[in-house]
Amino acid sequence: MEAGNVIAGGAGAVGARAPSITIIGMGNTLMGDDGLGIFVVEGLNAEALGPGARVIAGNTAGMALLKYFLDSDVVIVIDACDAEAEPGAIFRFNPDEAGIMGLRSNNTHGMGLTYLVTSARLKGADPDVIVFAVQVESVNPRDRELSAPVAAAVERVRELVTEAAGRIGEEYTFAGFPLS
Repeated sequence: MEAGNVIAGGAGAVGARAPSITIIGMGNTLMGDDGLGIFVVEGLNAEALGPGARVIAGNTAGMALLKYFLDSDVVIVIDACDAEAEPGAIFRFNPDEAGIMGLRSNNTHGMGLTYLVTSARLKGADPDVIVFAVQVESVNPRDRELSAPVAAAVERVRELVTEAAGRIGEEYTFAGFPLS
């Protein structure tokens, strides 16, 4: 799959405009648990996510993903993380509330999430951003192979993403706490 490849798009709404939702899986499937985001989005059904939803395998595209932040009302990002938690632990957070917007990050994805959100804002776009992250066990060369605890979290993350996409428009708070 190419970086930034649209896996699927949901059905269009009739009448009122539905919010545009882009779900981006990030990661490098050649580096074990780092590929978590790609595994999650490969199993998502955009049609079930509602009108205006699209699912993107962002891989390690970095700033090439900016276009999705510019033309979406909501961006849901799925990625691996190292929060020094139990491997397979799932986190949900908003980048601003989690305090990561002030961090200077450069990672295997080229420019990280902070650069994408900041660049979108500088260009006049400010989509709501929800991040689902899973604590890695190891990031070592392993082509398309997740560790057991991270692989066990994949289906639960899909459920959480589907639930979040279904609740777009409802008020709820983002919390940076483990969900598993």
